[in-house]
Amino acid sequence: MEKLPRDYAMRNAVLGCVAIAMTLQGCVGTTNVLSRTEQQSLQSFQLFSPDTSPRFTFDLTCISNDMSCLTVEHAFSDWAQNRHIAMRMVESKDLMLNREHRSKVPKPATPYRLAVRFAPLVVASYNMIYSKGDTLSGGYTPPSVSYTATLYIFDVTTGKLLRQIPFHDRHTGKFKAEANGYIRDEVNGFIASLDPAYRRG
Repeated sequence: MEKLPRDYAMRNAVLGCVAIAMTLQGCVGTTNVLSRTEQQSLQSFQLFSPDTSPRFTFDLTCISNDMSCLTVEHAFSDWAQNRHIAMRMVESKDLMLNREHRSKVPKPATPYRLAVRFAPLVVASYNMIYSKGDTLSGGYTPPSVSYTATLYIFDVTTGKLLRQIPFHDRHTGKFKAEANGYIRDEVNGFIASLDPAYRRG
């Protein structure tokens, strides 16, 4: 059998991306994405007062090659609104700037500034066709949604970076399902690590 042109397989992969990039959903169920040690370390900051009021402001930078950041922003905004957290979207270059630094204020309203760099990645499913001699074979790779993120915790009074924690998670998607559901699930898993008491309505 004549070997298939290289661009044939690539074209199939691209078509698969176009078809599935818009569709992906499933695996809903918030999970904690930190180890127990990391979780205990994070909780030691007591980000919420006993009356559940937040002890931090929240800055978010989202980086993506597609429209995923819209879903990411909405998911974080829902959390911030429900938990009365002062949140703002910032440019990547501004994420580490300590604009909340209040060295002349003895008791700032919130002792911490949390800054998060969140990078979602949606990978569409695709079919590949391989040809070797007279043998034709193929394979299917399911869609997936993943993210990498870094959480920075700053002391508002001194402007000092107190902690830097990396996050990552990945879910395999189902065929013909919505990507937004997975992206929200990834964000909610991240939020669960920051705010274990938070429950979505």
